[in-house]
Amino acid sequence: MNQSELSKINKAGWNDGAYQAWVNRYGLPKDYAVTLSGDPSRKVSEYLTITGDVKGKRIANLLGSKGNKAVSFALLGAEVTVVDISSENRRYAMELAEAAGVNIHYIVSDLLEVPLKESFKNFDIVILELGVLHYFIDLAPVFEMVRNILIKGGTFILRDYHPLVSKLLEVDDSKMVAAGDYFNNGESEVDVAFRKLLKPDDKTHSKKNKIRRWTLGEIITSLARSDLHILQLVEEQGIRWAFPSDAPTGIEDKVPGLFTIISQKR
Repeated sequence: MNQSELSKINKAGWNDGAYQAWVNRYGLPKDYAVTLSGDPSRKVSEYLTITGDVKGKRIANLLGSKGNKAVSFALLGAEVTVVDISSENRRYAMELAEAAGVNIHYIVSDLLEVPLKESFKNFDIVILELGVLHYFIDLAPVFEMVRNILIKGGTFILRDYHPLVSKLLEVDDSKMVAAGDYFNNGESEVDVAFRKLLKPDDKTHSKKNKIRRWTLGEIITSLARSDLHILQLVEEQGIRWAFPSDAPTGIEDKVPGLFTIISQKR
């Protein structure tokens, strides 16, 4: 399967209930906008510790989903462009931005098919985060594109779920076991990420996503080969949702659940 075929499958999944899922989780955009406007730094605090003040900065939020991070950055004075494959995600994001009184530019497109026009270049900061890399069957063109749209000296922040949790570890009878295959490089079919947010009386969501999970070594190597200078790799403690509800409290703190790679275009 090539990237175009994979993207077609995933686009169908992400356009089948996403808007309603976000309403179920965060409320109507007009109500969620009140929350974000009250403390715009909260949702992007992890990034502000890296970027500092973003006022006047140009930020690309790739695969930016429902737009809560983009709107938060815009409230802090940044000029933000989102790229995402889902028109339902765009609908929620644009309604959210309007309600918050800010402007964001939202491009509905496969990330690798966005024309590199002047309006999609010269970014100070590029952010790619949380459940994103597995939508690509080759990371090289992703990181090459990131490099192309950054200004010289610009910062790329990649934050995603740690492969140890997404590929290998599970909890079995209160013990953490290696139940997966860390080195499996095949594609797998999974539920669309927002499906658990839909209620029984919502539109039935039957479509699936097709993904390919990467090892940490594969990610770092692809990034280094893109000629982006890696400054830092941070591994963070695990995330509770990745483990069963009856898993012992604190077990998620014993393994890395997230990682962040900070790199720069020289």
